Amino acid sequence: MSDLIIYGPPQSTYVRSTRMACVEKGIDYRVEPIEFGGELHMEMHPFGKIPVMRHGDFRLYETSAICRYVDHGFDGPPLMPADPQAAARAEQFMSCFSCYLYDDLIRRYVLQYIFPKGDDGQPDRWVIDAALQDIRRDLAVLDAAYGERTWLAGEALSVPDLLVAPPLHYVAQMPEGDELFAPHDNLKRARAAIEARDSFIQTEPPPPQADAA
Repeated sequence: MSDLIIYGPPQSTYVRSTRMACVEKGIDYRVEPIEFGGELHMEMHPFGKIPVMRHGDFRLYETSAICRYVDHGFDGPPLMPADPQAAARAEQFMSCFSCYLYDDLIRRYVLQYIFPKGDDGQPDRWVIDAALQDIRRDLAVLDAAYGERTWLAGEALSVPDLLVAPPLHYVAQMPEGDELFAPHDNLKRARAAIEARDSFIQTEPPPPQADAA
């Protein structure tokens, strides 16, 4: 069967999560750029987002769906827990990430520094300071969720860990990064564990670009 293709810029945290899933499963894949808003992009994703996946004649969008396809469609270590409660917990944090965490961590914070839109081309402090209040809550929630465990759901890495790792890595590089993570030993330990994995190391992206949100 043909290789699995992921369309989108490698700087995107969502693209990186799908790539990490492929590496964790040990499958061949490749990343291809796509013209945002172009005919192919809108044909493949009617809402104009990234990533998009193609595997032979099968096309799929939405990161969690792609990760689940990679998990179910190929041999390799499972990316979702078998235990019903752990699986439900994984689904909970996948939803939390898409509904709340991504917007706080990336759109309202990281991208404000990378692509500043304030006066004189500076980051908009009002936007950043408002986001920081929510990010402190978000990190506290994740720290409590990890607790003494290495992974968010069950005893092994699963899809929600793949979703949160790339944004947290970007947050740690921002000016307030050290201060934000300082109170959260559980989260720092969990970050160290996933950032040491081949899936994280092999998918290290070039610096972010404006179309990588």
